[in-house]
Amino acid sequence: MKKFLYLAVICLLASISPINAQLIIHNNGHAEIGTNPDSTNIDSVSVLKVFGDGANASAGRISIGNGQNVIVGELGTDDSDRLWLHGKQGIYITRGTAADDTIAFYNPAHSPSLTINSDVTAHGFLVQSDERYKEDIEPINQVLSALQTLEPVSYKLKSHRLAGSVLALSSKGMSANDRADMNAYYQKLEEGCERYGFLAQNVKDAFPELVHTDNDGYMSVDYIGLIPILVQSINELRAELSELKGDKQDNSLTALNAQQASQSEIEASLSAPKLYQNAPNPWSSETVIRYRLPDNVSRADIYIYDMQGAQIKSIPATGRGESQVTLTAHDLKAGMYLYALVADGALVDSKQMILTK
Repeated sequence: MKKFLYLAVICLLASISPINAQLIIHNNGHAEIGTNPDSTNIDSVSVLKVFGDGANASAGRISIGNGQNVIVGELGTDDSDRLWLHGKQGIYITRGTAADDTIAFYNPAHSPSLTINSDVTAHGFLVQSDERYKEDIEPINQVLSALQTLEPVSYKLKSHRLAGSVLALSSKGMSANDRADMNAYYQKLEEGCERYGFLAQNVKDAFPELVHTDNDGYMSVDYIGLIPILVQSINELRAELSELKGDKQDNSLTALNAQQASQSEIEASLSAPKLYQNAPNPWSSETVIRYRLPDNVSRADIYIYDMQGAQIKSIPATGRGESQVTLTAHDLKAGMYLYALVADGALVDSKQMILTK
């Protein structure tokens, strides 16, 4: 019976014709699927080669599962020489069977964006920003006050949140061991390096356009979108600084003018005649009357009057600048008196004094 089976297999292999066969195995161990339009051009590199029915055998692909829901290969019939990965409900990139081995995934039922569960290193990152891509273009204004409400924070990734939300779709049907492995993996992330950023809820209050929420309610922040806001805030600060500089210059000129006017007033007041209150006052034996006279005054006198207005004494004021005279009480009666400074025939000032005995 075994000999019969061996003979049947040999006959089956021998009956495979290179002309019409869908599977060709060459004597060097390489295999071809499909019809090769140029059977003499044997690929010496590929171990398995899939030919399609398009130009130059394009559209060769492998379909997995139900129909064309999951496909690897060229989707069209053009010879694009491009690898297409097609998943009708999304694409997952993994490195193992456990949920924590999901490197990246795109699932439109979960989020309209590609989710990558690792840091990304690249030489650069470009965002399509040509004006021809855009419409309803408006300048951004008055962002400084809103920007000041943002609170930068330091943080570490929380393992159970990632395990319970971001990878929820890929973790369905996991075994208990897989879930344990996933928790252990994200526990390492939780113990990882400290990071800096914003809380999406805080950003949403200030700039709701920069926050995107997936179908599970979890939020992501468009950090690149913060760049034009930061630039605008710098422009607003620069405008405020220029305005402050202008005000400062105006205030400086005003202060300078006021200072000059004040200086002139001070100089004028210092050069003007002045009569001071006598000291001591009241007095009993003698008192000092101080005065100031500019150098250009030719004659000045201090006159003493009683309360009826009668002049009872005159004292020449011979000193210039700050000077003084001493008044004695030996020929005066106790009572209230007036004294006045007269310079070049003009009254400078008058004051009262009280003599006690």
